[in-house]
Amino acid sequence: MIPISTLLDSIEEAYTNQLPFVAFQEPNTSLLTAYFQNNDQLHFVKDYSEQGFVFAPFEVGKPSVLIPLGNELQAKHSFEIKNVSSGKAYQEDPKAKTNHVEFVEKAKSFLEKKSVSKVVIARKKDIVCNSFDMRSAFEKLLGSYPSATNYVWFHPKVGLWMGATPEILLKVENQSFTTMALAGTQVYEGVADVKWKPKELEEQQMVTDYVLDKLKKHTVSLQHSEVYTVKAGNLLHLRTDIQGEVSSKDGVMELLNIVHPTPAVCGFPTEIAKEFIVENEDFNRSYYTGFLGALNVNSKTALYVNLRCMERLSSNIIRLYIGGGITAKSVALQEWEETVSKCKTMEQVLF
Repeated sequence: MIPISTLLDSIEEAYTNQLPFVAFQEPNTSLLTAYFQNNDQLHFVKDYSEQGFVFAPFEVGKPSVLIPLGNELQAKHSFEIKNVSSGKAYQEDPKAKTNHVEFVEKAKSFLEKKSVSKVVIARKKDIVCNSFDMRSAFEKLLGSYPSATNYVWFHPKVGLWMGATPEILLKVENQSFTTMALAGTQVYEGVADVKWKPKELEEQQMVTDYVLDKLKKHTVSLQHSEVYTVKAGNLLHLRTDIQGEVSSKDGVMELLNIVHPTPAVCGFPTEIAKEFIVENEDFNRSYYTGFLGALNVNSKTALYVNLRCMERLSSNIIRLYIGGGITAKSVALQEWEETVSKCKTMEQVLF
């Protein structure tokens, strides 16, 4: 264990020297772990038997990047930043609002015509940020969202990504696994014991049923919790925990083929919803709604869905990625406001 300043100095040095690294903190811990490469080689995951930190795209079949286990540092931090719900935000383009509202209506029409229950649509928001400082932004992230998985990831052949995700995709230890169904969003206003609208409850049940149905064919001892409310930064979500044991020898790779992409980032039925996303979103999701995390480290794997994230496109342009689930009960203007609320997670670390 080293001082936190030493670890942050190391990632700053790696970034300056254009060498790959990742630094990440798992939920509700103060432990920051970082992996480094001493060259700019791109390593890819082949069968998920590798060890290191995986960074996977939304598109199934495209290569997942691995920063191999080897050069590792750990430190504990005590960052604490208050007032993360202060409402600071970069101005929205009025055209972006119009476009998203129209996109929601188009998605609702698609649901009706194709008998699809849900589709998750996303938008991007490019911000001019002349004073962006990677270290400062990451420190703010660590102090602002202790219940999320906070990370900063860089490879000179891919780019710089940073995020705070509340969603577990998959945790595996020996034959036991844990995953979750996460859906529904509302702004946190000082109380976590809130009422949920039928649209959010329906969306959450849809995600839970889908994940359980897929998993029961390949697992044993499958169990799930009751749905409950969780806080992630300035937002609240509905969550159901799911656990069991793997019945196949394939382990992590077999489970990933089942759970990614989930209805929470794609829709249901998944393949039909995904076709709509690919054909109609005006940008490439890249690693947004993909997954990331430690792979086969100390006999454990912990992977998280890449939500609430940003990508540095150039020296002064930061791109935010935001999405939301659309069902027949969705109200277009409310869906727009939900994406505005989600933007604040990353915007507040840029100020």
